[in-house]
This record gives sequence, structure tokens and C-alpha cells, in this order.
Amino acid sequence: MGFRQPTRRAALGSNKLADEKGLVLIAVLCLLATLVLVGTTAFIVSSTDVKVGGNYKTNQTALQVAMAGAEKAREALRAANASSSDSTNFSEELFARVGANGVLNGYTSSTDDSALASSSTLVSGYSYNAYLTNDSSEGASSTTDSNSKVMITSVATGPNNAKAIVITTVQLYNFSASSPAVLYSKDNTTLNGSSINISGNDAGTCGGSNLSAVYVYSDPSANNTHTITQNGNPTLTGNPATQTGTTNLDLQSYVDSLKGGASVTLTADVSAGGNGTTSYGSSTNYVTVYSDATQQADGELRLNNVTGYGILLVKGNLQFAGNIDWHGIIIATGVVTASGGGSNSKNIQGQVYSGASSLGDTTVSGSVTIGYNSCDVKKALSSQPLKVVDWRQSY
Repeated sequence: MGFRQPTRRAALGSNKLADEKGLVLIAVLCLLATLVLVGTTAFIVSSTDVKVGGNYKTNQTALQVAMAGAEKAREALRAANASSSDSTNFSEELFARVGANGVLNGYTSSTDDSALASSSTLVSGYSYNAYLTNDSSEGASSTTDSNSKVMITSVATGPNNAKAIVITTVQLYNFSASSPAVLYSKDNTTLNGSSINISGNDAGTCGGSNLSAVYVYSDPSANNTHTITQNGNPTLTGNPATQTGTTNLDLQSYVDSLKGGASVTLTADVSAGGNGTTSYGSSTNYVTVYSDATQQADGELRLNNVTGYGILLVKGNLQFAGNIDWHGIIIATGVVTASGGGSNSKNIQGQVYSGASSLGDTTVSGSVTIGYNSCDVKKALSSQPLKVVDWRQSY
């Protein structure tokens, strides 16, 4: 009897430990379940982030493709307008986009309009179509454009239903109406010789109105008094022939805004040797030529035996030293001079703008013909990228 009690206590302890063996298993299972839950949550969150990032990337790519499509369409519209029979508006270009239903629809899910530009190879997996409509002030479906302003809607699509729509309103540059004369000067202007013929009467048929032959900016209230001097009976035609007034054109801003479209940059004087001629552009390809003459030692660009079609932009002074035949617009922020005898003729059809300079006055002498031609002005401006007046993304 005395030896049984300890044995019973030992047996009781063993049973107690045996009853607690399941707690370890339960704890392990709970830990595993927690780890699985945490891992699953992390995976779900990571997957969601990846999907969100992927969707953002595809949508941003679609937006970039739509923007590129709008730029492609803008250039296509410029080229079409430049080759049209009337480059003063977009009526021909609008009519050319009308589909079989005879109505200009623009972008709709069922449009049958002809796209102005389209591509499926710009970025792999993405495509765009750009459609042309009239601007809202004239009615989007109207094919008659009277304000030289239209809208381009570029729609791009990509993977995972990615889609972006960009709407751009563009306008032709309207420059000729800014000047009251075929020869505009912001300085004293001297015309020497009977071989000078300057006419503000429009020789073109592109909607221009007759201008004065010569206009000189003169504003005594601003201490800018300038005059027009005629020697040797030059021929001046216009309504009126000459004017002085307070129209102060910012020629530097014109040069700055137009030089971005320059396809030719001159860094030195141009003088073709012998009977040769240096040509810029052609009657079917008007270009923009730019020169920063202030970088030259004399601050002047000197041209001799040059033929050009388009816009000539000069930061600084400009001298026509020999035979010149230019069709379009000439803008110099400094003074313009024409020199030489009768054998060195200057024929400019379009418009000339001359600025002010401390080096001298605007002087024209020799055999010079300057005539206003609205068609040459319009064609010159058609070489410029179309002006963007509004841009927005549609959601």
C-alpha cells in the first residue's frame, strides 16, 4: 500500500501531458493559416498594382498615339490646303472628307467619313484615326469654311480596351491683313529713282484687298517720328499711294512665331557666282528661310542673285545687293536696303516688312518692283504648320 501512491501521481501527470499535445498542432495550423492569408493578401495587392500600372501604361500610350495622330493629321491638312485651288480656307478639305451618306459626321461609332490620317503601325498593338470637321462656330457638319478654322479629332485604341481622344482646333495664319501696305517700314524710308515701281493693288485672286504702296510707322506721341522721302519720281500705286500712321507692328514677334517652320537657315551672305542663281523653294513648294544676321560682323544679310518662294525672315538688317526674285513675304527686324543699277533688278511679289535700326534708314534704289499679291502671301503662309488655337482631351 505504501508504494502505490507515488505511482498514481505519476500516472496522473502523464495523462495531463497527453491531453495537451493537440495545442501545438493547433498553434502551428493557425500560424500557417495566418501566413497563407498574409501571402494571399500580398499577392492580390501586388497583382492589383500591376494591373493598375499596366492599365495606366496602355492608356497613356493610347493618349500619346492619339496626340501623334493629331499632329500627323495637322500636317496632312496643311499639305492638302497648300495644294488646293483656294488656300485661304478649308472648304475643299472638309468636302473631301465626306462619306457616302453625303454628310460630314466626324468621329462617331458609325462614321463613314474618310479619315484625314490613320495608322496601325506607329506603336505595336495601337492604331489611330483622325477625322476632320468644321469648328463649332460654323457647325461641325458644314463643309463651308469662312473663318479658316477647323477641328481635328484623333482617336487611338490599344490593348485592354485602352482608348484616347484628342480634339485639336487649328487655323490658317492670317498675316496679310496685319499690314496696311505692300511695303511697311518702322523707320525713315527713302525711295530713289524712276526705276522703282511699288504697287499695293492686289495682283492675285486669293481674296486680298488693295493696299497702300508704302506705309511708315510714325507716332509723335511716342517720340517715333518717321518720314517717306521720294527722289527721282518713283512710281507708287495704291489707295492711298503712301501713308504714315501709328500702326506699330511687332516684327520681332512675327519672326519668332514663324521661324519654327523654317526649312532653310542662312548663316552667311548668299551670292551666286557668274550668271548662277541660288534658289529656295519653287512655284509648287513654298518654304520658310530664316537668318539671324545679328550674328554676322556687320549685322546684315546680303543677298545677290537669289530666287525664292515663301517666307524670308531676317533678324537684323537685310540688303538686296543684286538680282532678286522673291514670291511671298519678307520680314526684317532691322532696315531693308535695295542697291545696284538697272541691270540688277529686284522683283518681289507679296509683301515686305522692314523694322527699325540705329544703323540707318530703309532705302530702296535701283530697278525695283514690289507688288502686292495675295496668292503669293497665302501660299507662303501655307508652308507654315497650321496654328493650334485649342487642344483638349475628351473622356
